[in-house]
Amino acid sequence: MKPRNLLLVAGLPLALLGVIALARPDVLRSDHVDMPAPTLSAGQARPANWATPIDPQLRLYRMAPNLYRSALPDSGDLSTLQAQGIHTVINFYQRNDDWLAGSELTAIHEPLHADRVTDTDVIRVLRAIRAGQQQGGVLIHCKHGQNRTGLMTAMYRMVFEGWSREQALAEMLEGGFGDGELMTDAVGYLNRVDVEAVRTAMDEGRCSTQALALCQVSDWWRRQTGEIDQRVAQLED
Repeated sequence: MKPRNLLLVAGLPLALLGVIALARPDVLRSDHVDMPAPTLSAGQARPANWATPIDPQLRLYRMAPNLYRSALPDSGDLSTLQAQGIHTVINFYQRNDDWLAGSELTAIHEPLHADRVTDTDVIRVLRAIRAGQQQGGVLIHCKHGQNRTGLMTAMYRMVFEGWSREQALAEMLEGGFGDGELMTDAVGYLNRVDVEAVRTAMDEGRCSTQALALCQVSDWWRRQTGEIDQRVAQLED
């Protein structure tokens, strides 16, 4: 078979798998979101294991010794962030972190829409957090520090720290990060996500909980093209 025909034949299953992957999101959605009941009564003390407030105006909180969350910072917040030992900033907002220009902080842009977050997005972000923590403190933020940031910190709590779904939701909604009614997209995902499947996918080095996710198809295609390149080289020798 000619080298050109090899590429065409290999591309047919890729196209089919791509259509299947796009038609099968990681987590099925619904219009109805069940909001959990409050866990704290009036005047009850904040649980000691919840995030520690650093700068409430920025909604800057310490989630763990080397993980922080906030709303959208600006250049005036750099000294505060650096004082906390933050070296990496992961941004879920659609706009780039231009306020980091000229600083020594590492910027990672992972633009997300809270109503379209998938297991693949979560796995990618959690891996980025873990990688950043090898270098020092990590800050994650979106625009308001609520929906997207809340979702990812809740997943961090459950996947890495072993929190229950109820514990993670309680902190997200009652931890002082904003109005819980503005976090319905995050709650919708967290109500349905299979946390153990996400943890297993990460442990096994997979990019998704679904075998036919688009990222899995892309990985398969890279492997196939590598084999095809070898066969083409052999045919041309």
